[in-house]
Amino acid sequence: MAIIGLIALHFAALRIPHVNNQDGEEIDFDVEAEKYLAGDKAGSKVMRFANDFMSKDMMVVGIYLIFFFYLVFWNYGFAMDPVNFDPADGLKTPAHIYPEWYFLWSYEILRPFSVDLGLILFAFAQVIFVLLPFLDRSPNAIAANRRGKAFMIWFWLMLANMIVLTAMGKLPPEGIYSTIGFVSAVLFVAQWVALPFITSREAKV
Repeated sequence: MAIIGLIALHFAALRIPHVNNQDGEEIDFDVEAEKYLAGDKAGSKVMRFANDFMSKDMMVVGIYLIFFFYLVFWNYGFAMDPVNFDPADGLKTPAHIYPEWYFLWSYEILRPFSVDLGLILFAFAQVIFVLLPFLDRSPNAIAANRRGKAFMIWFWLMLANMIVLTAMGKLPPEGIYSTIGFVSAVLFVAQWVALPFITSREAKV
């Protein structure tokens, strides 16, 4: 039931607003669907999800799985830290413990704060991206590069900050590394708090 609920949430957040309409054009989907089903595929502004649209996604998934299975079966150490291959020693704890690379950014949000606040912000970081469609209050369903300077600054700052958090998450929390991690974690939270205010001020394109 939880998976079914997540699928419904996905369709509500993405499919219903038609966010794949990159030009933000108002389209009569019933009329365009009739044109497509009548055979005017070139003139229609919509396409059938299955199997026409889905075939593109399946091609991308197929290419991804080729690389995925290559790494899993023939080059499994590609993205693993060398410390993972050290023999286990129950009497010796590693000096610096950190998670896999894809969790480093959220781990760095946890580290600079007290236990309770760190856990709260860690949980915040795990769910906030799911709420992105609801925090984005823009009246436009268009490509991000057409949404104005404020959102572009927010986007690139968030991307750069995620890279910094990932880098700091692998380094020991001491000296300048601890300060940079703390500032990046605070900036991460502040950006998400500011997002609804930034996007709600966008002019309709």
